[in-house]
Amino acid sequence: MNGEKIICPLCHDAVDELVYRFHHNSEKAVIDRIRENNPSWAEQDGICSRCIDYYHVEIIREQKMLPEIGPFFPVKSADDFVILPTALRMDANPKYTGKGVTICFIDSGFYLHPDLVKTTNRIKKIVDITKPRTHATYFSKPHSESWHGTMTSVVCAGDGYLSSGLYKGIASDASLVLLKVMDEQGRISTSTISKALQWVLKHHKQYNIKVVNMSLGDDATGSWKDSQVDVLAEKLVDKGVVIVAAVGNDDKAAIKPPANSPNVIAVGGCDDNNQLDGEHKLYHSSFGKTEDAFHKPELIAHAIWVAAPILPGTKEQELAGALYELENTPDSGLKKKISTLAGKTGFEREEIEKNDVTFWREKIRRRIQECKFISPFYMHVDGTSFAAPVVTSVIAQMLEINPELTPEQVRKLLFSTAKRLPGLPAEQQGYGVIHPGKAIVKTLQNLFAMKQHHSPYINKRKKAIEFYIQNPCASHISLAGSFNHWAHDALLMEPSANGMWKVEIPMLPKGTYQYKFFVDDKTWLEDIDNPRREPDGLNGFNSILMVEN
Repeated sequence: MNGEKIICPLCHDAVDELVYRFHHNSEKAVIDRIRENNPSWAEQDGICSRCIDYYHVEIIREQKMLPEIGPFFPVKSADDFVILPTALRMDANPKYTGKGVTICFIDSGFYLHPDLVKTTNRIKKIVDITKPRTHATYFSKPHSESWHGTMTSVVCAGDGYLSSGLYKGIASDASLVLLKVMDEQGRISTSTISKALQWVLKHHKQYNIKVVNMSLGDDATGSWKDSQVDVLAEKLVDKGVVIVAAVGNDDKAAIKPPANSPNVIAVGGCDDNNQLDGEHKLYHSSFGKTEDAFHKPELIAHAIWVAAPILPGTKEQELAGALYELENTPDSGLKKKISTLAGKTGFEREEIEKNDVTFWREKIRRRIQECKFISPFYMHVDGTSFAAPVVTSVIAQMLEINPELTPEQVRKLLFSTAKRLPGLPAEQQGYGVIHPGKAIVKTLQNLFAMKQHHSPYINKRKKAIEFYIQNPCASHISLAGSFNHWAHDALLMEPSANGMWKVEIPMLPKGTYQYKFFVDDKTWLEDIDNPRREPDGLNGFNSILMVEN
């Protein structure tokens, strides 16, 4: 072909090749949809891979009742590898957008990004914890510490203004409070994180803060009881504020504050390979047992191929704009445009003299790929820093539906609807991949019976131990554990209102015991009320009961 581009008959983009052969069994619906929308098209005309992707996603979108994301993916990567919107890939319910919920982000720094302020300014308060007198105008300009917090907040709650709504967060109507904790030397200290949490303790009622996202952590290790960050996080949970924290991206590293705290929702990562129907695999998140014997993370969420904003006004954004301007320049004007934009692209002087269009198309394409750009305004990123805001955004949906949900109830809803990846270590995924759709359905069902105690509850007055599980679909449930030699039909639980089951056993001698619930003679479940658990050796967990007296 001598490097010549071919024009796709449908989207009219210049591409390297067209697809002419189809698998009629698996791709029949796609072919039928193409013909329906393009009556003059025939298979022998060919079609580019982007259009195939588009129609395939359109069919899935309609099957799952998801919002429009076209036409023809207006935001594309140079290698035709479309980064799917987070809400689409996670099957999130578009009806709920976090309206009426305030999320607080504690992060390195922030910029007043158009996806947060242009349509409606949803930022209630922005504070520099390291310099409280910093004026809000400071955040209207980009700074070196601004990028990370801008990305996490937009991934969670951006409305997609710069992508015509394509890359909006699941909580696109939530209000925000942004707390900057990186100082002028580029450090984030225990002191500044603690001051940020103290600020939330003082002001959470004033700003109606329901969730705090922490895509950062302290460097200290040890017991949560000895960590100022953890103790403050637990105080906030006691006040009714949900705390979500990223566990980190080193699968050999220890879990650090606040992710190691008992009631903080610690989030690890998974990788769906940017495919709607592909198999998930684990991301290289930190995981393991904390000093206090809590297994973390409890949940995993998408931590790679996540669309995030390029910080406006930076050299990176200037480079992205220049590269996409070149990408969209016709061959006839490409050489001149390259010379004009030489200062912004950083291409070598000796290269600029080349007059080979094929060379330049490949050069531009490769540079866009290397920089992970997907448009002049967005790039794809990875890390548990972005998995945590995804979980936060789903919690905002739940709180929009029921603002009275407690942190305990939020945990239970998320953990009971998550899905563990089969064949992969439970220690690395906790209860599994967050499932926004199921969490919303269960929130809407409002199945929670207000029980008096957590499970298990050691009732010293009655010299008994009470266990609870909520499962409205079960016909019978039993309790089994090391205290009864795992007899799965001996300790039958009693049903009560709203799908709640209860069993009471006599007080056990001092010691540590393992247990599970056995549902309908076929399914073993751990106690999601109880944060203490150990791997069972069968890709799951046993819950841990500790009797001290």
